[in-house]
Amino acid sequence: MLSINIPVYSIEVDSLVLQLIEQANNLGVLFEIRVYDDCSKDAFKTKNRKISEYPNVVYLELENNLGRATIRNKMGFDSKFNLLLFIDADSKLINNNYLETFLNNARASVVLCGGTAYQKDKPEQPEKLLRWVYGKNREAVSAEIRNRKKGFIITSNNFVIEKSVFENIHFREDIKNYGHEDTLLGYDLQKSKVEVLHVNNPVEHTGLEDAKQFVQKTKMALENLFLIKNKLLQNESDFSEQVNFLNRYSEISKYIPTVFLQMFYKICHSGIEKHLLGKNPSLFWFDVYKLVYYSTLK
Repeated sequence: MLSINIPVYSIEVDSLVLQLIEQANNLGVLFEIRVYDDCSKDAFKTKNRKISEYPNVVYLELENNLGRATIRNKMGFDSKFNLLLFIDADSKLINNNYLETFLNNARASVVLCGGTAYQKDKPEQPEKLLRWVYGKNREAVSAEIRNRKKGFIITSNNFVIEKSVFENIHFREDIKNYGHEDTLLGYDLQKSKVEVLHVNNPVEHTGLEDAKQFVQKTKMALENLFLIKNKLLQNESDFSEQVNFLNRYSEISKYIPTVFLQMFYKICHSGIEKHLLGKNPSLFWFDVYKLVYYSTLK
């Protein structure tokens, strides 16, 4: 009935797998859990190998790093059941009825997005503050709000899709690095008139990156967004109109010439980065940083 897919890269996944096994056993459903390791460091592979001994778990260590899009496609195509759950390895189940909620809401040709949550208290490590502040304010959004916004935005960390749908509409493997592979998947689903339904079934994101790493990953994501808009989806204006960041950038660049945005980035980026890595990071300056960095891409 249910194939649970967890792509892994340098993170210990034992506790998440045990949570999922317990819930699936309590429901009495047919299930498998596929854990594919995308060339992690040896220390993590050594820790994770024990899960191969658990019932209904398929653990595979890949010889070459496939990247976020390709590994998810491989897992989906390899799955033996028609209902696919994709969940990131740095997740913690906070709902005792997590799997049941998805199964109760499952419908033919409908993609379910469960959402993301973050710990209530600030992280003790100040270097993780930016990621926590961003997540709490921008990602931890109720299903009601997500459904009102609609469009094609989905998040690949916690979603359910039928295999029969996924075989036709899956992650585009042109996206090699981190970021927006799920945005493009959502767009392709919308173009194919596949419904996306947001439900209140979040997992807690436990893998808070240091601010420096998060800034670098954000830049990679913006580079992917530039690639999608200007190369993969040339002349498809509805994509840009529905992606909030691109819409905002388009409006701002009408009034502020790109050359001035580029100059601002050149002069001020190091100062903004220093602020973002500090003890009181502002999302306003994070948004400014993203806009001016995007202006430099070619």
